[in-house]
Amino acid sequence: MSRPAAPPRRDLRARLVRRVELSADAQLLRFESASPSPALPGQFAMLRLEGGGLLRRPYSYCDLDDSGDPFRFSLLIKEVGVGTRALMRLRDGGTVSCLGPLGTWFEPPSAEETAVVVAGGVGIAPFVLFCRRLAEAGRSGIVLLGGRRRPDLYLREEFERFGMEVRCATEDGSFGQRGYVTELLPEALADATAPRVYSCGPTGMLLRTAELARRAGAPHQVSIERRMGCGMGCCLGCVVWAGRRPGDPPEYLRSCTEGPVFDADAIAWDRDPHPL
Repeated sequence: MSRPAAPPRRDLRARLVRRVELSADAQLLRFESASPSPALPGQFAMLRLEGGGLLRRPYSYCDLDDSGDPFRFSLLIKEVGVGTRALMRLRDGGTVSCLGPLGTWFEPPSAEETAVVVAGGVGIAPFVLFCRRLAEAGRSGIVLLGGRRRPDLYLREEFERFGMEVRCATEDGSFGQRGYVTELLPEALADATAPRVYSCGPTGMLLRTAELARRAGAPHQVSIERRMGCGMGCCLGCVVWAGRRPGDPPEYLRSCTEGPVFDADAIAWDRDPHPL
């Protein structure tokens, strides 16, 4: 798969056309817009709606269809505060202001590599579009999904529909293997031909994934979650202590512009501020 070019950024109005209840506190929201805004897997948008707080909120593009008119995209929303609560209560036909696409994206695996995805909770979101693009290129991969319980394995059927090999783990043992999703990773790395790892999820999961990928000698890209005030690199509220490339001296990099996707080996995982 070839390296794509960065798509242009737009600020558009989008209308909610469908809501899918995924669990008691999570929804998949589908939007339409007359203005196309193609995005790459791993990129995100900053959304604002009336009653959703003063600042825009960042959400990964979960999936999108930019093949026709109108432009369609979906977002995975889990209720955690004022902004997410307002989105989950938005009525069908309601509109949001959507600035995007923003940030960096996942590099596609080469022809010789096998994608191994490690995703936990809402960290599942950016990998639906990622696996759609894999499938469109005639490729497959191994997807490891983790959650506290079965309802937290969001959109598992979508990954299966794309032809991915899906392996699951739940902390309560209600589906798949009992335990953490990272416990599935050593076997997946052994099964994959020239594995390339991609991860997004809770801090502990990312740390363990980075350790296992490094031990196996597998390249690893990680999507870092940070609180973002602007999404364009101005407020400096989302910095990560990392090098621009593995081996470079660490500095404060903005997860909204230099990220959210980083090479895992470039991150100084144990440094302040905002230790991961």
